[in-house]
Amino acid sequence: MCEGKCSGCAGKKCGEYRALPGEKSKKIKEDLFKYESGGTFWRVTNDSADRIPVYEKMEGLRMWDVDGNEYIDTYGQFAASCLGHAPGQLIDAVTDQMRTLMHVSGDTPNVPRAQLVKKLAEEVAPGDMRGDAKVQFELGGSGAVELALQIAEYSQKDPQNDFISFFGAYHGRTTAALTVAPNIYFRDRLPTMAQKVTRVPYAYCYRCHYGMEYPSCDMYCVKYLKKLFESPEYGIYDPTTKTNSIAAIIVEPAQFHTGGIYPPAEFIQGVREVCDEYGLVMIDDEIAVGMGRSGKWWCIENYGVTPDMITTSKALSGGVWPLSAVIGKNKVMDVWNEHPDKHMGTWHGNAVGARAALTVIDEIQKNGYLEKNAEHGRYFLDGLKQIQKKHPMVGDVQGIGLGLSLEMVRDKKTKEPAEAETIAVIRKALEYGMTICRAAYYGNRMTFMPGYIVTKKDIDLMLDITDRCISEVEAGDF
Repeated sequence: MCEGKCSGCAGKKCGEYRALPGEKSKKIKEDLFKYESGGTFWRVTNDSADRIPVYEKMEGLRMWDVDGNEYIDTYGQFAASCLGHAPGQLIDAVTDQMRTLMHVSGDTPNVPRAQLVKKLAEEVAPGDMRGDAKVQFELGGSGAVELALQIAEYSQKDPQNDFISFFGAYHGRTTAALTVAPNIYFRDRLPTMAQKVTRVPYAYCYRCHYGMEYPSCDMYCVKYLKKLFESPEYGIYDPTTKTNSIAAIIVEPAQFHTGGIYPPAEFIQGVREVCDEYGLVMIDDEIAVGMGRSGKWWCIENYGVTPDMITTSKALSGGVWPLSAVIGKNKVMDVWNEHPDKHMGTWHGNAVGARAALTVIDEIQKNGYLEKNAEHGRYFLDGLKQIQKKHPMVGDVQGIGLGLSLEMVRDKKTKEPAEAETIAVIRKALEYGMTICRAAYYGNRMTFMPGYIVTKKDIDLMLDITDRCISEVEAGDF
């Protein structure tokens, strides 16, 4: 808790209403609006951009703004602060490493880097990848996706140079990452390699792209994916040579940029089957949901599937240092031996970032966070289901571990998206001292991704504020 070191400390506590922004926040935001580029995320798309405060201190799951108001963070600032904000053990480890060896170039070995690749390959990698894996580093999630796509393409022979991705996917905002993401808003006027990608529907069962119902649909989305390889008319298969143009399928085990959508296990299993049958690399993008959040090291393990490569970032270094990685099976990663010096960067495998990641892994193992995340996730999901039963505007709730979501609709039968009402709930929540993230195809889903230190008392507070805000919006107070 705050020890009186931030401004005022006389502000409102979590659950108490406060008018936003406070006077001090207003003043600082004037400079931000004046000097910071207008493309900044919080200004353009944040639902509470006019109200969002300026934060001064963070600790655990709590944050304080410059006016002394307290907030509880329900999404670990985009799932990165997995051990909570400012965890002492992580700060101590990083500080010690900075005093010992802070930086050598990306093509120079260092001790934490060597320790981290071994731990990721032998202890953290999933299924039969464990003990049969290699690791490559990058700086952020987009970079890891770019790297995985490169490796996949190098690992195949011509003409297998293209990719399959899914509607609703988000893989970052660099060139190749944008290419495999379908959202035209992100790709607008930016260079991509769109001709290399075939995009197909994801298993968003609450709003099935084919108008079907699970499980009577018999996983038609997987059948459609398989049909792409049956005829040259689909553009990727040549029956005369029995070859196809696809190097890899990149898939998220849960789509959090579109609102925390979890597919049935059969969908992810079906993607694995297609990759096996047609010789494709399966890339599992776990940047948002990996590193223990789901109750297992990797969300895809909940479906009984092992991919060929995993991309990870965010929680990997606990939110204190930019770091990402690709972990992959030797049979795929060893292609890099044939292309020396194709991948190098000044900060790749940085000692401080590697030390942070080692500390995160150690804390997850030492504190039993895999088991705790699964338990707390069930508790949280049960609470969301109670809210769903209570409120006519809550159409869907989903979750595995500490990655959960709630979808708001104007009518549960028609499923008309309630975007304006969702924005109103999020704005009200901020005024009651709680941050929530909004996403979805129609802007009507809220996601919850708290740090692993969350307690049932914290979850109760999150549920209480969510329930209260939805009640006010349903009563027309927005």
